Amino acid sequence: MPRTRLPGDRAARLGQRMPTRIRWVPGDVSCLCAKASFQRHKRIACLAHIFILVICLFSQTTNASKYTNTPGVAVLLVDTDRNAGKVEAGIYGQFLEHINHSVEGLFAEQIQGRGFEGKDFETYWKPFAENGSASIANVKFENGEKSLRLQAASGSVVVRQSGIYLQQGFDYNGSVWLKPETGALQIKLLAKDSGGNLLATSPLRTSGTSWQEVAFSFSNPRTDANSAIEIVANGTGAVLVDYCSLMRADLRRNGMLRPDLLAALGDLKPPFIRWPGGSFASTYFWKDGIGPFAARKYHPNEIWGGYSDYYSFGTDEFMALCRQLNTEPLIVLSATDTDPARVQYAMDWVHYLNDPPTTKWGEMRAANGHRQPYNVKYFQIDNEPMNFKLTPERYAEIVNVYGKQLRQIAPQAKIVACGQKRSNDMQWSEKLVDIAGDNFDILGTHNYEYENDNFATSVQRIQDYLVKLRDYISASRHPQIRLAVLEWSLCRTYDWRAGLHAAGILITYEKLSPALTMSCPALLMRNTTDNPEWRAWIYHDNASWFPGSGYVVEKLFSEHYAEKYLASTSGTFRDNPDRNSFFDDISQMKPQAWKTGTFDAIATGSVDGRRIVVKAVNYEGQPNTLLVRLQGSALPEKAAVQTYTLSAGLTDAASIERPDKIRPVETTVPYSRNLTIELPPYAVSVIEIVANEIRK
Repeated sequence: MPRTRLPGDRAARLGQRMPTRIRWVPGDVSCLCAKASFQRHKRIACLAHIFILVICLFSQTTNASKYTNTPGVAVLLVDTDRNAGKVEAGIYGQFLEHINHSVEGLFAEQIQGRGFEGKDFETYWKPFAENGSASIANVKFENGEKSLRLQAASGSVVVRQSGIYLQQGFDYNGSVWLKPETGALQIKLLAKDSGGNLLATSPLRTSGTSWQEVAFSFSNPRTDANSAIEIVANGTGAVLVDYCSLMRADLRRNGMLRPDLLAALGDLKPPFIRWPGGSFASTYFWKDGIGPFAARKYHPNEIWGGYSDYYSFGTDEFMALCRQLNTEPLIVLSATDTDPARVQYAMDWVHYLNDPPTTKWGEMRAANGHRQPYNVKYFQIDNEPMNFKLTPERYAEIVNVYGKQLRQIAPQAKIVACGQKRSNDMQWSEKLVDIAGDNFDILGTHNYEYENDNFATSVQRIQDYLVKLRDYISASRHPQIRLAVLEWSLCRTYDWRAGLHAAGILITYEKLSPALTMSCPALLMRNTTDNPEWRAWIYHDNASWFPGSGYVVEKLFSEHYAEKYLASTSGTFRDNPDRNSFFDDISQMKPQAWKTGTFDAIATGSVDGRRIVVKAVNYEGQPNTLLVRLQGSALPEKAAVQTYTLSAGLTDAASIERPDKIRPVETTVPYSRNLTIELPPYAVSVIEIVANEIRK
C-alpha cells in the first residue's frame, strides 16, 4: 500500500496544503481508501482556513464598529494672534425671486387677480347674480386688454373674493377703477367674515362715464383669516370694473410690505438681496413694473406656474425694501443674447437706477417718487444661461458686450457673471474666465444638493469644486475675480437635514472667504399651497409663517457673524483620556480613527478682539465633542461664554401650527482657555466668547 502523508496539526491550523503523492493501481482497494482519507482531511483543512478568516474579519469588524459607534472628538486650536483671513459679510446674503408667490406674499396687497386679465376672474373671483350678470369684456384699461362688466336689470350682481386676512383694530383702504356704461347702478364694497357676517361696508360712488378711481376705507372689528371682499351692484345698468386694491392703511403709508414677513427677512440681517431672479430675471420686463400700479402691465409668471402678476412689486418697491433693511441690492439683468435693442433695454434699467435726475431715466425715476439715484453697486448678467442652450463661448460674448457697457454706465459697480450651474461643470467657468475675465468682477455659481441623504457628504463635494475653481482663477490671467454662490441649499426638503446642510455650507463659505465674497440660498420665501418641489427658508400662508430649518441655522449664524477668520477643523478622532495631548503633543501624536464627514467647525473673531465665535455642526446620530484651546497674547483674563444649540431628528420640521419646533437652546459655560463643548446627535452649535476687558 503506498504511503500517504496527511496534514499535521500545525498545517491544519494554518490551513496549508501539504504535498501528497498517491499512486493508484486498478483493483487496489487500499489505494481507494487512502484517497478518500486524503479528501476528508483536505476538507477539514479548508474549513479550518475559512474559520480562521471569519474570526479575523469578525475581530476587525468588531474593532471598527467599536470605534465607529464611539463618540469622537474634534480639535480646534484658536490662536488670536494669527490672522488667517477675512470673512466677508456677503456670505449671508439673500435671494428674492418671483416664484411660488414669494413676492406676492411679502407685498401687502390683499386682492389677487386685481386687473381681470388672463384667467384672473375664473381663478380668484366668484360671481352671484339675481336678474344680472358678471362677465369679462374685451375693453382696454390702461395697459390691460380686459375688464369686468357688471350689469343688472332691476336686480343685483356680486363678485366675491375669499381668503383675505383682516385683522381686528386696523383700518383698511384701497380703490376700485369703475367706468359707468348705462343706467345708474348703486355700487358698494362689502367686507364679510368667513361666516358671511358683515364686517364693513363702503359706497363706491361714480360720476360721468369715464374711467375713475373710486377710493374706499373701513375699520375692521374682528380678525378673520378667511374674510371676503364683495363688489356689489344693485339696480339697472352696466358698469366696467378694473384694478382693485386693498391694504392695511398703515402698511400702504409705510412701504406696502407685510410686517411679519418683512421682520422674518430682516432678522436674517442680509448684507445684500438678489432680485428679481433667478430664471424669472431672464423674462422680466422692468419697464412694465414702474409707475402707477393701475398702469402696470399684466405678466403671468409663465416660468414658475403661470400665476397672475401685475408687477406691483417692481423696481422702486424693491429698492424701498432694501432701504428699510439697510441692505445692498443685486440687480439681475435679462441678457440672453446680444441683440442691440435687448442690450439697450437692460442698460436703460441701469440708467434708471443710477443716473442723476437731470437725465431722461433719472427724470422718470424722480417722477416715480425717488429723485436721488439709487447707486446700485452690483449687477448680474442674466441667470443660468445654459438654460437657453447657450454655450460658455456664446455666453462669454454676451458678458463682453454687457460688461463693457456696464463699465461705462456704472463704473463703480461690481459686475457678476454666471458661473457653472453644476459642481462638475468646471469647463463652463474656466472658459468664461479665460474669454470674458476682463469684463466682470465676480463669478456667480450655483450649488444645489438634490439628494436629501447627502446633507453631510455633499458639503465636502461642494467645497472641493470651489477650491478647484478658486485655484484656477488664481492662476489665470484674471486673479482679481472673486467667487460667489448665488443659489444653494438642500433643495428637496426643509426638515432638519436642510439645517445641518446649511450649517456645513456656511462654515465652508466662511473658510473660503475672502476669495468667496457673496452667497445667498434659494428659495427665500414661498406660499405653503404652491408647488412643493422647491423648498424654502420662509413658508407663509395669508396670515402667518414658519421657518424652514435652513432659516433657523442661517439666522443663528448671521446673528453671530465675526469678520476675522481664525481657525477651522473637520472630522473627528478617537477620544483620548488625556485630552490635553491633542494640543500639547500634536507634533508627535498619531491621529487615530479619524472619520471624515462627521463634524465641521470654524472660529472667527471681531476686529476689536472682544469676541471669538465658534460655529460647529455634528452630522452624526451620536454625540461628539469639540475641544477648543484658546491662545494668543490678547486673550482676556475674564470673559462670558454663551452657547446656542440647535438639535432635532433628521426629519423634524417646523409648521404653521408649530413654528418654533426647532429653536436654539442657550446655556452659559465657564470661561477657560480649554473649552469642552458636547454636541448632541445631529446638532448645530454657536459658542460666543465675549471679553469683559481687553488686555492691552
